[in-house]
Amino acid sequence: MGAREVFEVLYSPIKTFKKIVEKPDFKGVLLIFVLVMLSVMAEHYVFASKFFPETRTPDDENWTESMSLWDSNGSLSLDDSDKEVGNYSVRSFVSNGTSIYMNIINIGPFDFLEDAACKGLFFRIKWIHGSRSFPSNATLRLFSENESSYFELDLTGLISTSSGEWNNATVALGPESQGWDLTDSDWRNITGLEFKQMWLTSANLTMKIDDLYFREYVSFLETHAFSGAVIIDVLMWAAVAFSMNWILWSLILIMVAKVFREEVGPWTVFFVIIGHAFSIAIVYAIASAVLFSVLPTLNLPLDVNAADALMQERWYPHWSFQLWYYLLPFVYYIYAPSPLLFLLGIWTMALCTIAIHSLLRDVTWGRAASICVVALIMRSILRFFFPLF
Repeated sequence: MGAREVFEVLYSPIKTFKKIVEKPDFKGVLLIFVLVMLSVMAEHYVFASKFFPETRTPDDENWTESMSLWDSNGSLSLDDSDKEVGNYSVRSFVSNGTSIYMNIINIGPFDFLEDAACKGLFFRIKWIHGSRSFPSNATLRLFSENESSYFELDLTGLISTSSGEWNNATVALGPESQGWDLTDSDWRNITGLEFKQMWLTSANLTMKIDDLYFREYVSFLETHAFSGAVIIDVLMWAAVAFSMNWILWSLILIMVAKVFREEVGPWTVFFVIIGHAFSIAIVYAIASAVLFSVLPTLNLPLDVNAADALMQERWYPHWSFQLWYYLLPFVYYIYAPSPLLFLLGIWTMALCTIAIHSLLRDVTWGRAASICVVALIMRSILRFFFPLF
């Protein structure tokens, strides 16, 4: 049996099953199995291509857990009593001054020229002024090789309006980002950064920095999360799911047929014939891949709750996700309380009815359908207790 007959089962099942019964061949089921594996792999590839999980540099709190990389015009120290994450924040104190700066150097080089829309700098910052006056000027500089070559961004709108309060901010990086003034600098070679604040009146000044990192969103396909081991796991899951559904359907049909006092003949032949009904699994995987392909990409933060909220905001209302969520998973036997749960079961039942009628020529259409309806009910009861198969 060739690829043509495999797909003819879907749109011309009566004629095709007659040909299968006349010349049953396990190669047809094997071909369906291979096509299911390929389509499932394509489905997962398209799905994974929609996710850009967040990666951080550094991936821990090293930049604010040590003073070794920091410089300041004030007295530097680590603060273990006032921090947002990790064990410390980095603190600088200036006595009776009008300006304070903190810079961290020799941390690169970082290249922010390409894919700049997916890159940013995150930080938490706190300022304290003796008379609680708001800074007259607050800036962030990114150094390119040395302190005379830099990008500069106005931070007055990103810091807290009150003295002694932490504020977190994210700034976009790269040539497409807005608000940066630059000298002779290069986005491909960022080696350090500086936070600076100035006041019109002198006072005791404190600045604290915590949770400082560069943020980048990398395609799921480029990470180890979609490695060869994951692909093997996906294929193994698909192989087990396909095999278990095929075997269970066939065994249940044989049992029900015996209750109806019908002999299905050699089990091997019966398994081959029923196996051809599972070409619908190819349709599901391809349809899922098509629906996933039109969904927008998601830049996923590390925070699971935030990532879930983003999916709810951008994916859940989308028509393709709605179609996939409320129709295709349920049709493919993923258990969920939905009236569409039995749709694929009904399709499978219809194909199996044709298969049984073609195999047992003395069995009427009504009797063949009765066998398959009872089998579908038994299959659904089993799925309630074992939803994976």
